[in-house]
Amino acid sequence: MGQSSNDVVPACIHISTVRHLKTQLYPAITDLSDRLKYLANKHSNLVKTGRTHLMDAMPITLEQEL
Repeated sequence: MGQSSNDVVPACIHISTVRHLKTQLYPAITDLSDRLKYLANKHSNLVKTGRTHLMDAMPITLEQEL
């Protein structure tokens, strides 16, 4: 009712972004985090060769890498 599109459109974009963050992105990040924790626990005894920045071979578990 007499509002400028310069005010309405950015506000709608911000509201839409927040709604999508809450309904899509945050649950997806939580699911990914839970899955990585599950895989880390599942493969906690699997030892592999890791590399450091100095290229020294260091034995690490897959849990540590995840």
